[in-house]
Parts: sequence; structure tokens; C-alpha cells
Amino acid sequence: MVSQPAYIANLKEYARRRMKDYETEGAELIENYNNESDRGTIILAATNIEDILEMKITDKLPALAGDETARKKIFDHDGLISSFSKRIEMAYAMGIIDKAYRKKIDLIREMRNACAHARFPLSMEKQVLQDASKALLMATWDDLKDHEPVTLRNAFLMECTFIGHYILTGDKIEGYEAQMRHYHELKASGVIT
Repeated sequence: MVSQPAYIANLKEYARRRMKDYETEGAELIENYNNESDRGTIILAATNIEDILEMKITDKLPALAGDETARKKIFDHDGLISSFSKRIEMAYAMGIIDKAYRKKIDLIREMRNACAHARFPLSMEKQVLQDASKALLMATWDDLKDHEPVTLRNAFLMECTFIGHYILTGDKIEGYEAQMRHYHELKASGVIT
């Protein structure tokens, strides 16, 4: 194996760093979304959901808790659950998420992949991303105050927050009123601004 300069190894290690504590690190990550483009926000929000899935799967596989080598063999590179799509399917198979949420998370994965790989500009200004957002936000689409790009971006982020909450707790926050109540709780606690 060819050795890498420390700055490359450090950069790769930082990029692979996973969320370990949703309560403390989640707030910092959510706050960072304000500094990102629509594209970057979608990629980061989806990656956070992917990390939460990994955390919950790991919680249900106790042998991995103290064995980093075994965990890496399962989750990293060519491991059994190394991709976002495999984590979605495993979380569904383990009963962490239900069929409806499997579909939602898979749509978020597709949006993330499009944002990561599109060769042309992609933002909430583009109809293709608006259509995908509409499919994700179907339950609350009509209740949005408007369908402007900034509103869609914020609604997407909130939906990802609700999905992360569901994965972690099993508690679904569905419907406009429940989501708005939760949103105001997050705002009051300072998690979001």
C-alpha cells in the first residue's frame, strides 16, 4: 500500500467521520445547513440520515459496539451494509423503519445522488428537484405557505429532521400540525434558528 501524506490521510479521516451523538452533534450539523447551497444541504441532510441508520443498526448488533474492526467490515468500503441503499434495506429488514419510511428515505437517497453527481447546476429552482421534493413532502405539500425554493428547502430539511427523529425514537411526526409543533419546539430549544 502506498503511503499518503498526512494532510491527505487527515482529510480523508475527517470526511469519513460519522455522527456519534445525534443530540449534541445534530444541532451543529443542522445549523451548518444555513451556510450551504441547496445541493450541499440535500447531500448533508441525506448523509446525516444515512449515519443515523448506521447508528441504529449498530445498536441492534451488540457485537459491533466494542469491535471497530468488525464494524468497519460491515459498514465501510465493500462491506455488507456499506452503501446508503443497503442500510435502508437492512433498517427495514430489522424493523427500524417501516415500508412508508423506507420509500421516503430511498427518495432522499436518490435526491442526494442526483445532487452529488449532476454535471449541471441543480437547486430548488430546478423543476426536477421541485418534483422530487413534492413527492417527499406529499403529506404537507398543500399546507406549505408557498412553493418557493427557500420554502421547499426548509420543508425538505424539516422532513429530514422528522425522519431522523423517527429512526432514533420510532416516533412519527406526521401531518402539518404535528410537524409545526415539533418545528416550534426545535426553534424554542435553539436547535434551529
